[in-house]
Amino acid sequence: MTGLKIIPAFFLLMVLTYFGIQFVEANRDEVMVTVGSWQSRPLALGFVVITSFFLGMVFSAALSISEVLRLHLNNHRMKRKIAELQNFSNTSNSSNQPATDIPSVKPSGRFT
Repeated sequence: MTGLKIIPAFFLLMVLTYFGIQFVEANRDEVMVTVGSWQSRPLALGFVVITSFFLGMVFSAALSISEVLRLHLNNHRMKRKIAELQNFSNTSNSSNQPATDIPSVKPSGRFT
């Protein structure tokens, strides 16, 4: 079933690639990129725009991955802490009744 979800994404990427190629073809004007004292050779404007777009995607993906990893580690740490508190509550409680003030842990399955 996951393969069926990938097919529309593949076709969308094909369409976007087609429009990207058309954009580069339509913008053949040459520009020179200057960063500090460095200057590039003359490049097509469309190439510069698409390259900057892809570099932005890579940079934002790197930031997103670091945020997801941080959230995953915090989630794992909190689950461990809840399990420790439940074990402490169960050992300190002489009867086998669960503590009402500590919620039970129900894994979402998202990060496991």
